[in-house]
Amino acid sequence: MKKTTSIISILVVLTALASCTVTGAPLPDYNNIFINVANDAGATYDAFGNDTYNIRFEGIDRGLNALHISTDPAANYGQVTLTEALSGTFYATDSGGKGYEDEILLMVAVNGTIPDDFSLRITSDGYTWPPNPVSNTAPPFDTVSYQPVALDETFTKADFIYGPQTWKPTGNEVEYPIYFGQDLGATGNTFRLMFVDLNAGVLRPNASLENQGAVRITYEFRNLESFAAFNVYAYCKTSNNGDDMVAWSNALLLPKTVSGYSVVRVPVPFPGKTDPPTDPDGDGIIEDMNGNGYSDFNDVVLFFKQMEWVQANEPVSRFDFNGNGIIDFNDIVRLFKEL
Repeated sequence: MKKTTSIISILVVLTALASCTVTGAPLPDYNNIFINVANDAGATYDAFGNDTYNIRFEGIDRGLNALHISTDPAANYGQVTLTEALSGTFYATDSGGKGYEDEILLMVAVNGTIPDDFSLRITSDGYTWPPNPVSNTAPPFDTVSYQPVALDETFTKADFIYGPQTWKPTGNEVEYPIYFGQDLGATGNTFRLMFVDLNAGVLRPNASLENQGAVRITYEFRNLESFAAFNVYAYCKTSNNGDDMVAWSNALLLPKTVSGYSVVRVPVPFPGKTDPPTDPDGDGIIEDMNGNGYSDFNDVVLFFKQMEWVQANEPVSRFDFNGNGIIDFNDIVRLFKEL
C-alpha cells in the first residue's frame, strides 16, 4: 500500500510538468497543393517543371469513388485490411467511369517517431502508356505496355518529409482520415508522410491483362515500431476535371466504398505476463499494459515499473502518449489521466 501511495504521489507531481512538443512540416493545406515524391528519379510526370505533382480535387467528396486498394485485383472495389505482416502485397484498382488513371502515387504514413534504422522497400508492376491527348479517354490497347518492374526502391526515415499530422489531402475542407476508423480527435496521434511515384497507371479491370490492369504494390518494412497506413492517389494528364491533376484517392469515410491497407507492429507481453498489451479504445496507443482487455490503475503501476523495459523491447510509439519518441514519466501521467 505504501508503494502504491508513493506512485500516486509521483503521478500527481508529474501531472503539473506534463508537456508535449512536436516539430516538422505538415502539408500546407488539404487541397490544391504541390507535393514532392520520395523517388530518387523524381516525378514521372513533371508537368509544372518543379518536379512536383499538383493535388487538386474538384470539391467536397469528389474524387473518392473511382480509386481503391484491394488485396485481390479481381475485387476492384477493394476492402479495408489491417495486418501484422511486415511484408506483403496489395493493388491499386479502378472502378471509375473513364476507365484509367495515367499514374498512381502511393502515400505512406508512419505513426509516431520513425526509428533511425527504419527502411521500406517498395516494388511495383503494372502498365504504362503515352497519355491520350483526348480528354477522359482511356489509352488504345496498342499503346499500352506491361512493366514487370516499374519501381524497386528502398526508402528511409529521411524520405518522410511531411508531418507530423493526422490527415491526408482531399477536396474536403476539413481533416480527412489517414486510415479507416481513425479518431481525428486524437490530435497527438500523428503521422509522418511520404509520397512515392509507382511509375505505372491503372486500367479498368480486364481479365486479359496482368493483374486485371491493376498496379501491384509489394512492401517490406524493416524496423517498423508502430503503425503504417497506405493510401493511393491518381494522376491524369487530361481529363474532364482538368489537366495535370492528382484528383482521386481511396475513400476512408462511409457511406462511400471504403478501402485501405495498414500494418501494425504487435506488442509483446510484459515480463511475468502471458497476454500482450492491448489498445482498448483503438486510438493507436496502448493503455492495457497487462493484457486483460481493459485499462485500470494496475496498468499504470505496471507501466511505471517497466518503463526501461518498454523502451528497449516494445514498439515505442505504441506506448508514447506524448509523442516525443521516448518512454518517460509524462507518458505514465497521461495514462493515469485517461483512467
